[in-house]
Amino acid sequence: MKMKKTYLLMMMAGFLGLGFGAVEAQAEDLSISGDIGIASQYVWRGAVQKGSPSVQGDVGASYGGLSGSVWFSNSYPSPEPQFAGKDVVEFDMTLDYSGSIGDSGLGYSVGGIYYTYLYDAHSNFVEVYGGISYDALFSPSLTVYYTAKGNDSGFYKTGDTWVDLGVGTSVAGFDVSGTLSFVSWKKDALKRPVTAGLDMYKSGASLVTLGISKDVKVADVTITPSLTATIPVIGKSIDGNRYIYGTNVKNEFIAAVNFAY
Repeated sequence: MKMKKTYLLMMMAGFLGLGFGAVEAQAEDLSISGDIGIASQYVWRGAVQKGSPSVQGDVGASYGGLSGSVWFSNSYPSPEPQFAGKDVVEFDMTLDYSGSIGDSGLGYSVGGIYYTYLYDAHSNFVEVYGGISYDALFSPSLTVYYTAKGNDSGFYKTGDTWVDLGVGTSVAGFDVSGTLSFVSWKKDALKRPVTAGLDMYKSGASLVTLGISKDVKVADVTITPSLTATIPVIGKSIDGNRYIYGTNVKNEFIAAVNFAY
């Protein structure tokens, strides 16, 4: 999304009595972007949120190493009686600071995510995260997510920890990636009971995610088709099923196309 940022910032500077030259330099460092797309289904950390096509997109701004974004998707049917028949709309609001350590190839990021759900406010929760990466052939990365504020439903509890260990590279113009995830659940005998041996919150290696995508540039728009597979590896419960966030999970495949501007 192209905006006349320099012009807008210069007008603001005039009101504030600032020098135009300094503001133009700041405007050059400010980047605003967005994207919109459709996916065959919405799967989050192995758990299906919407098993039919889902519209997803985001808008973000960055200045130096600091960035903020809002991502959205239509999701599961609202559990609230007053919103019966409506799909929940999820908004993920992220604030991030990323940088690199000299010329070492090491990168880092820290930030927070507020997950908020239109038509299901009881599910809102907050995560904070920190990650490191290394710029190499397979670009390994490690990111730790910690639920800083959970909710009353028991799906997201304060103290939950999710860890992604990822690699990524380019092959013949395609971006390919793989992630092995681990989880440590906050124990809660009331909201997460183990009844007759049925444990739906097992900790340990939880999920393998494989992805392939390709960017295609058309004028000022980047079109990115992608395929993603999620393969649960969390330990089976007594009923023979695997569970993540208390949800029965199976192998899932997601086809998507995204348009960035």
